[in-house]
Amino acid sequence: MKKKVAIFGGFVVLVGMFILVSTIMLPLKGQTDQTTYVEIKKGESLNRIAANLEKQDLIASKFLFKWTSFVLGKRKSIKSGEYKFVGRISTYSLIRLLSTGTTILKKITIPEGLRMEETFRLFSNAGLGIQKEYHRYSKQSAFIKSLGLGSQTVSLEGFLFPETYLFSRHTSAKTVIRSMIKSFFDNIPDNYQAHAKAVGLTYYEAIILASIIEKETGAAMERKLIASVFHNRLKQNMKLQTDPTVIYGIKNFNGNLTRKQLRTRTPYNTYIVKGLPPTPIANPGLASLIAAVQPADTDYLFFVAKGDGTHKFTNNYRDHAQAVKKYQLRRKRDYKSF
Repeated sequence: MKKKVAIFGGFVVLVGMFILVSTIMLPLKGQTDQTTYVEIKKGESLNRIAANLEKQDLIASKFLFKWTSFVLGKRKSIKSGEYKFVGRISTYSLIRLLSTGTTILKKITIPEGLRMEETFRLFSNAGLGIQKEYHRYSKQSAFIKSLGLGSQTVSLEGFLFPETYLFSRHTSAKTVIRSMIKSFFDNIPDNYQAHAKAVGLTYYEAIILASIIEKETGAAMERKLIASVFHNRLKQNMKLQTDPTVIYGIKNFNGNLTRKQLRTRTPYNTYIVKGLPPTPIANPGLASLIAAVQPADTDYLFFVAKGDGTHKFTNNYRDHAQAVKKYQLRRKRDYKSF
């Protein structure tokens, strides 16, 4: 009799283990092939996570989910973020995916020539960090120093490399910034400082000049010509006289650059102050960074926008004045000044 009871008890245990393992390892019955999105918030408890998963019918039991997480050693390994699940999934697979952090990634493309604040706004609007956090880190000297940007650098302007980035929903502002700076160093040539020195610039001055070049032209073939104009002016101790720097120094610029603003002294008004402005005025792409330290060999001192996205380059004021009269004073309707 006792033997029969023991056999029956063992059978019950085996059946129980089979049901338990099936529940954990096999996809849940009754689930459709619909797509389910799950958000795990930062700092969320395992109990809360389990309750939410049970509510969404992704698990059969929050108790089994917590128990399995404990047995697998994943109780504290679940990562925050937004996850996407298609069709049915087992509790085991669910825990494994939540632990590897295979979250939905947001794709953000940062164009060349954006200001720091414009770049931060793009990330913030995409739900990646809060804008005030970006601004706080952007001028925090200890943080900037930790990024390896040098003692001259007073903000992150100029170093937020324009590229396409992939981030999970809950990526912090600090992590986004670190990724952009890493991309900057990954892309810029190792001998960049040597090239800058060869043309009479410090590393930081080259970044500043590159940002001006980026804002002055949208035509790729002109970048080194634009660079040559600024290098020639610097060599001759001439003012750079470039509108983008003036605009950068104007708070709440409305898009209309006035004569009064051109005559107002700011550290960025290169119509009044000689030399480069104190910081970059935008975040340049690689082509502009290269142009700043490898300018074309010309004697150009002036350029004026022709209205088609390109410029007319001249080496004396008389020819420049004629070009201004031709291209600026008789603007066409389809004029482009970039």
